[in-house]
Amino acid sequence: MSKGVRAAAIIAVILGAAAAIVLGVFQIRSIDVKGNERYLAEQIRDDLIYDFKTRNTLYFAWKYRSQGPAEDAPYLKSVQAVMLSPTSVRIVVEENPIIGRVQYEGSNVYFDTEGVVQEITDTIYAGIPLVAGIEIEKPQLYQKLVTGNMSTLRTMLNISQLLIKNNLIPDSVTFDANQNMILRLGPVTVQLGQDEYLEEKVANLVSIYPKVEGEAGTLNMEGFTGKNEAITFRADNDQEQTAQTEEGDSPAAPEDGGESGGEQTPQQSPEGDSLAGEGSAEPQDTASAPEGGEEVQEEEPQEEAKEETATPFMVFDSSGTLRYDARVVNGQVVDSYGNPIDGCSVDENGNVVDAYWNVIDPATGQLAQ
Repeated sequence: MSKGVRAAAIIAVILGAAAAIVLGVFQIRSIDVKGNERYLAEQIRDDLIYDFKTRNTLYFAWKYRSQGPAEDAPYLKSVQAVMLSPTSVRIVVEENPIIGRVQYEGSNVYFDTEGVVQEITDTIYAGIPLVAGIEIEKPQLYQKLVTGNMSTLRTMLNISQLLIKNNLIPDSVTFDANQNMILRLGPVTVQLGQDEYLEEKVANLVSIYPKVEGEAGTLNMEGFTGKNEAITFRADNDQEQTAQTEEGDSPAAPEDGGESGGEQTPQQSPEGDSLAGEGSAEPQDTASAPEGGEEVQEEEPQEEAKEETATPFMVFDSSGTLRYDARVVNGQVVDSYGNPIDGCSVDENGNVVDAYWNVIDPATGQLAQ
């Protein structure tokens, strides 16, 4: 045997031994899964490690070396692997988010922000709103929901995301035949209307709901646009009583020693009229000259210091957040705690200019003419 052939044989033996070591020693026997919430570590492991190549530690660590999606586990938004030893790896996963659920033939169909079905199960996950009133075709896992009205589907995705974002999860969101949305929050029914000004409606609802929580009744927001319209709350136990608000005003103190109507907010009125903007009668001038012929200069009534507006009103601050407790104190726009509201100022006419250049009369809470 020539020296060249002998050297080639030796190299082949060495490479074979090295390959055997790599293939035999670098085998995944332990996998540590982090970041999973809905899916079991065993399911993720079985979906990602399924053949000779993926069981190899070196190959697996190389395949998922960068954070990214996994074709073999479409329910995962991303996977990233780190080799801990020749026989063990750790993976950090991120599951696809689910924002809502619909029901189909008794099963819960969970969908993500794109309307893609992520899970079909009997399990009910907390913190995920149920959407009703939408007819869907038979759902397919990891396929987009199919419905006869794509506009309603888009609205369903929008309202589901807004509710989760604001941590306000209703018992259900129901669409009627005209695509009006009705929210059920325990005993409170919210008539949200259609999808116009949906972000403003949800932002206002987040502020108002804690004040009517637990009260059986209906909150009507169908016509709300964020432009100082009244929002009414009608209690089920008193059909003649309507509570209203001008942009989330705080309840007014009862006049003439009257009893408060409970913790219903917006403000309450037996006739259903808004109490915001009502003022007290102007002081009467009762000064007169005393007898005795000596002329005395009439004493003018002292003008009340207008350091603070009586009724809170709504403004947008510099971050675009709708603030419902704005008032003017000493020429500055502040919240109910006296903290200045960024992006808001008082102009030369005494009106408030907010971050969106809305000019508001602080005495009425209405847009200035």
